[in-house]
Amino acid sequence: MTLEEENQKLKENLRKAKEEIKRLKKIEKELERTKKEFDKTKKEFEEFKCKHNHTVEELRKSMNIKPDLKKVSKQPGAKKGHKFYRRVIPARIDYIKELKLKKCPECGSPLNNIQEKRDRIVCDIKLITAAKTTKYIIPRSYCKKCKKIVEAEVPNALPHAKYGLNIMLLVMYLRIGLSLPINKIIAYFWDFYQIKIGKGEIISILKQLVRVFGDYYEHLEHILKIATVKHTDTTSWRISGRKYNAWVFVAYGAVLYKIRKRNNSKVATAFFGKTQKGMVLVIDRFSALRALAEKLGFLLQLCWSHILADSKDLKKNFGAEGAYVHRKLKEIYALAKGLNHKGTEEMVEQLKAEIFQLTLRHYKHSTVRKFVNNLYYRDAENLFRFVTNPEIDSTNNISERLLRAFVMLRKITNGSRHTSGAHTTAILFSVVQTLRMNNIELLDGLKKIAVNASGQ
Repeated sequence: MTLEEENQKLKENLRKAKEEIKRLKKIEKELERTKKEFDKTKKEFEEFKCKHNHTVEELRKSMNIKPDLKKVSKQPGAKKGHKFYRRVIPARIDYIKELKLKKCPECGSPLNNIQEKRDRIVCDIKLITAAKTTKYIIPRSYCKKCKKIVEAEVPNALPHAKYGLNIMLLVMYLRIGLSLPINKIIAYFWDFYQIKIGKGEIISILKQLVRVFGDYYEHLEHILKIATVKHTDTTSWRISGRKYNAWVFVAYGAVLYKIRKRNNSKVATAFFGKTQKGMVLVIDRFSALRALAEKLGFLLQLCWSHILADSKDLKKNFGAEGAYVHRKLKEIYALAKGLNHKGTEEMVEQLKAEIFQLTLRHYKHSTVRKFVNNLYYRDAENLFRFVTNPEIDSTNNISERLLRAFVMLRKITNGSRHTSGAHTTAILFSVVQTLRMNNIELLDGLKKIAVNASGQ
């Protein structure tokens, strides 16, 4: 190859290299432009997601889009901090029997020497028990002093009751304590006791028991009125398909339910009266309960579980701003809780100052800014009463749990058919939940109250 031909070939290769460099630069510019468009679209989508989070979630569900997350296997057993469970050995042993073998069950050889002994405790019941019906012959005599006919009282039975007190309390336990439907209660009595009991009879039994437990219900009302720290919450109830509201009041081991048409402060005002000045009411941030506090002079303790749940929603819907507020509130609550009700007023002021610091930060989203401002300017005085008072809880979880039991009853029964039925449910459920809260054996506790009320 001549020098001229080699030179010509090099020029051709150089030309091709320059064209390739131009093409690559063009591709690089195109990639850079595409990346900018992608970042802009991603930013716009994140802003849209913050403002319309529920719309995005619904879209994901409809398109069956699942997050690309690695599944982390959970450790077996109870969560950290939960109480462990183990089988409880019965405190009372009714029978002791020795099971001695004379022959080997495998080969039939005689057994003479006992090598060792072991214990095994078995608890059992008699599965089917026929009910016993007693006919009482009651002589009646005229008392000259009282000037009236008198007779002996029928034991273990309420006046004019067809069934004994044990059956009536069992009906109450199944219906109110276990929230069983009436048709299942009817089946239970027939399957286990061969008792034919009708739907109307079950309703009649519950109404009779309302009169028995009426005095105890009034006693619970009295406890709640004089208690210095009370908890309350509300949920919906249905009467003949119409919306009513169920209230729960808790204090000093007493649990009281009331079902009323309204869901405003007038319900609690009518119950508490006007002598609550200086007493503490633990609530969530429901406006009707705030109005109640203003009318009756309650001091409020707002529920931190609700506050942290609301801030968690901010974290979910408003990105970094919501996450910051949620994290800071968790830290503030941990500090307050760590004082173990032994804080001072100076410490309370320091905690309020921490809330105030949140208001000084600039927030782009008005929802986050409004939440933080309300927390300080409206609620600061009602956030940390538990820090200095051991009787005050930082949350309203006790009301939430007791109201959840009432919600389960509502879902099973679909509410009440009449206001009298709602009144019956509220009274009997109050008695049941009070006994449970105080760890009193339910049937035994119900019978003691009923016997004392009837004077037997």
